[in-house]
Formats: sequence, structure tokens, C-alpha cells
Amino acid sequence: MYRIGNITTALTIALALSACTETPVGPGTTSVSTLQSGPAFAKSVTGTGLVLDNVTGLSLPLIGHVGDVTINQAIITQLGVVQDLAGNIIGVDATGALQLTGGVLGTDVITQNFTTDALILSSGKGQCDVLSVNLAPITLDALGGAVSVDVPQASVTPRASGALGPLLCNLGSLLNAPVGQITSAVRGIVNAINQILI
Repeated sequence: MYRIGNITTALTIALALSACTETPVGPGTTSVSTLQSGPAFAKSVTGTGLVLDNVTGLSLPLIGHVGDVTINQAIITQLGVVQDLAGNIIGVDATGALQLTGGVLGTDVITQNFTTDALILSSGKGQCDVLSVNLAPITLDALGGAVSVDVPQASVTPRASGALGPLLCNLGSLLNAPVGQITSAVRGIVNAINQILI
């Protein structure tokens, strides 16, 4: 029994002394470049914008030019708050990209980045059944700048749009108030929407 106690004591002392040495037992050293880049967490995926599916494939006349174009894709990537000279919020504008082909363009496909006024209407607060997005005519710089296309009103299915749906519904109901009564809550909702879109 005395011998087992001595072995146990010697083993405990050996482990304690080895823990106090300069080279600890454990995982290998990490290079400085790995430490500077930080831990390898899963990267967050940014949004791709709000795609207006029900306007794709539509053939539209060009304003200011003879001919028509077909919308291949219409995407809103960011919303912004529009104010009047007195600082009252009067609406929102939309930034995005429009991809077109058509008779005037031949077989060429052009992509036009745009910023234009947007009218967002919803049937109620929070959970709405109907949400529509109506963009003002978009000027096509690629065709000389004097040509524009009026994208038809798009409908968005709020319940199928994840977290974006209720935010758009609330934004639409806030923007339906008379001018001068639109609250600054619009700014917060627009910021939240942009966090999802981009």
C-alpha cells in the first residue's frame, strides 16, 4: 500500500511540474497570419435584392422612341427615403437594375442601373395580403438618355417573402398616410429592409 501511495505521489508531482514548463502539451502553435485573420466563422450571405418576377417577359413600348423592349429582369437592391424641402418624408425611391432586350436593341441585352421614385402600397399593417410596387419611368442611358421605359406595377407576395414581407407591408401602410403625417418610422423600416436586400 505504501508503494502505491509513493507512485501516486510521484506521478502527481511529475504532472504538476510538466504543466509548469515553457512548452505546454496541447495543440500545435498557430501562425501569426491565422491569428490576424480571425476565427473561421461561417460568412454571412448578403441579399440579392427584391426581384419583381411578374414584370419579366413583358413587352413594353419605349417612351421617346419608336420600338419596344422586353424586360428580362427587374431587381430592387436598395430603398431610400425621399424628403421635401421642409424635411417631411414624402416617399421612397428605389435603386436597382433592369435588364432588357427588344426590337430597338436587336439581340443585344442591356443592363440599366436605376434610381427612381417608388410607390409602395399595402392592404394593411404587418400581415397584408396585397402589396404593390410601382416604379416611375426609368431612363435608359444606354440608348441615348432621352428614352425611358415605364415598368408596370408589380405585385409582391408578402407571405412568401420571409422577413421582408412584413417590413414591406408596414412600409406601405406608413407611406399611405397624408403628406406631413408620415412618421420617421419609415426611416427605420427602410434601413431594416436594406439590411435584408444587400
